[in-house]
Amino acid sequence: MSIVNLAEPDYLSGEASVTVNPKQPTVIRLGLSQNAVSIIEFPASDGIYYIHEGNPKFASVFQSPTKETDRSITVYPGESFLPARDGSTAAAISLQMRSGLVLILEFVPVTDLRKNAHRCVIRYDRETVVAARRTAGLAYDLGGENPISAPLTSRAASKLVGTSSATETAKKEEIPDSTEHLIKSAYTSLIRAGRTQEKKNQGRQITDSEISIIANRKLAESLRDQKKHFASWSKPQSGLELAVSRVSELDTETRLVVVAVRNVTASNLRLVPSSPELQVQTTDSGGSSIQTSRLEAQYVESTTLEGLVQPGSTVYYALVYKTPILGTNQTIRLLVAHREAADAPLASSISDQKTKE
Repeated sequence: MSIVNLAEPDYLSGEASVTVNPKQPTVIRLGLSQNAVSIIEFPASDGIYYIHEGNPKFASVFQSPTKETDRSITVYPGESFLPARDGSTAAAISLQMRSGLVLILEFVPVTDLRKNAHRCVIRYDRETVVAARRTAGLAYDLGGENPISAPLTSRAASKLVGTSSATETAKKEEIPDSTEHLIKSAYTSLIRAGRTQEKKNQGRQITDSEISIIANRKLAESLRDQKKHFASWSKPQSGLELAVSRVSELDTETRLVVVAVRNVTASNLRLVPSSPELQVQTTDSGGSSIQTSRLEAQYVESTTLEGLVQPGSTVYYALVYKTPILGTNQTIRLLVAHREAADAPLASSISDQKTKE
């Protein structure tokens, strides 16, 4: 019988550094508070191949727009996260690195924010991992020449990192195509936003793969520098605040905008399935709305799972759409609504100032 690295009797908190035995699976127990997140960093020489969430409603991994090149993950409490007094309940997230190393992160709910594991650095030698797995006859250098395609319609809590073609197709199929009821809700006009030119060559149409790359990059840029991209926020109403970036011009017809939705309440809010929604609004000479029609998004990239916005958190959407030909009394606006206040509108305007990249 062989002994593997067992979990410590207690959990780690604050700033922690763990050196693991690369020849054996390792269990790392980390404290997780309801109003905090935990960042886990890995060696720069290794990447993440697979993420298995034991219970995403308890503890979930943030869906980074740059996940294919990331060397860290961010774990946050799920919608059913409840701290236990004795710390006995927990949820595990299993990871397999591209080297083949298996790591088990066990998150223990804690009531005290000071007991949260804010950052954990995991250290090991990748070459030692590869050598050990080669000797044992196990696979190594995973996700290289023949990546496994993830099921396009799967709702499982496991995530395959780095299969760009399958991921792109999955995201396209997840875009809601229902054109039923339109809900009055948080909205903002996009037509006056300053536009940026993403492509110098305007003579050709942008491809789907280019759209995916640009949407990922724009989302990552917005997360890194939120003050720059979201200078103006709407006043809080019905628990939501809304901000929209300037519109980016990808080609002669295609536009991209990044939307930020913030939950200012103390409870979870879930956006309606159609949110965020683009509309073309027609007004009369007095500015009153006389007609609205839905504008379909061509591509959607999001940082949230099924529209969940946790207390005090902000979720982001990158929307790509084909801009229509508009009349003088027509504008494009964006609508966002959550299930508990679909009939309470929230307005946020965009600055008229044009900027260049």
